[in-house]
Amino acid sequence: MRATWRWFGPQDPMTIDWIRQSGVTSVEASLSQLPPGCVWEAEAIDTLKKLVQATPPGQTPLAWDTLGGIAIADDIKLGRKDSARLTANFQETVRRLAQAGVRRINFTVMPLLDWVRTGLSTRLESGAEALGFDTVDFAVFDVHLVKRPGAEEELDPWLAEAARRRHAETPAQRWQELLTMLTRGLPGGPGQYANGEFHSLLGAYQKLGTEAYRQNLIDFLGEVARTCEEEGAVFAIHPDDPPIPLCGLPRIASTLDDFAKIFEGVSSPRAGMIFCSGSLASRRGNVLADFIDRFGSRIFYAHPRRIRFRDEFGSFTEAEHLGGTAAFDLHDVLDLLMAEEARRRSQGVVDWEIPYRADHACRILYDQERADFVRGTRPSDSSRQLQNCVE
Repeated sequence: MRATWRWFGPQDPMTIDWIRQSGVTSVEASLSQLPPGCVWEAEAIDTLKKLVQATPPGQTPLAWDTLGGIAIADDIKLGRKDSARLTANFQETVRRLAQAGVRRINFTVMPLLDWVRTGLSTRLESGAEALGFDTVDFAVFDVHLVKRPGAEEELDPWLAEAARRRHAETPAQRWQELLTMLTRGLPGGPGQYANGEFHSLLGAYQKLGTEAYRQNLIDFLGEVARTCEEEGAVFAIHPDDPPIPLCGLPRIASTLDDFAKIFEGVSSPRAGMIFCSGSLASRRGNVLADFIDRFGSRIFYAHPRRIRFRDEFGSFTEAEHLGGTAAFDLHDVLDLLMAEEARRRSQGVVDWEIPYRADHACRILYDQERADFVRGTRPSDSSRQLQNCVE
């Protein structure tokens, strides 16, 4: 497997020179500060490429060959009248990226809430800090903070009661922080929502429903696959994170059946998935080996990481990659992925390697004291958001 590194651009405290020392061969980067729906300027793509690939004499060069994410505009997901124009914009950006040598395009298909955590610095027994998802806290968010109609009735009675108690017993400041964090957009998500926009979109996605949402995305992905075929690129979809029902939103990348429906709808071999072991495993019932066995040829990127369940509600935290207690053994996952690589080599597949990066690592040592520590993305630089893209 080929090691890569996620880099968040010039503001990332991790420099390219430090990344080079890790032994990786390429970088996963993005212009994620740009608004969804615009066409990325070729000049901006070229500038980022030069930053990644500038190499001091005598040192190992790095390549920018993987896109770390590009947001799909809500109008595409909702199938609104502007969908065709925005899809064409997305295709043009993919075209420009591929022509610059970035031919592995990663993105998510989650509506409104991208990756979701209720805590960004959960303390583990070792003293390390990790991202965490507390099922009861999220139920509080859905029922008592967002006050989504019908939310409490959708919960199992024991979870609804636990949420009522937690809401009453916890200081209001915690709930204001959680409400702000989730409705304003977590790091790495599609952006921050203006006042009222979160609730408006939440209602629109609920009204649309899962099957209509799935078809909108399949139609869109089919167009993106066509562009990838023309440009010699591939795209990889990240699983829902976590892959469980959230706020009544459509979820179309949570289970084995979900991915089967996507790949039945988009048969192009240029359409694939990111095998994120931590995301997939955080849904009880998902069997990681089944995904590799069924969709091995579709795995274009991997996030080998672990999670640990914390209670009977399904709450979890990220876990140490190798030590400590976790829901599965990472060695077993890596063995399966390397077996898939061996299968590809035996069949003469040219691009047989599975690039990976160790995602959602715990925060340890002196990083715990750093104010500039990056938990998934660098802060948006709003003064530059509208530069380097065109409508």
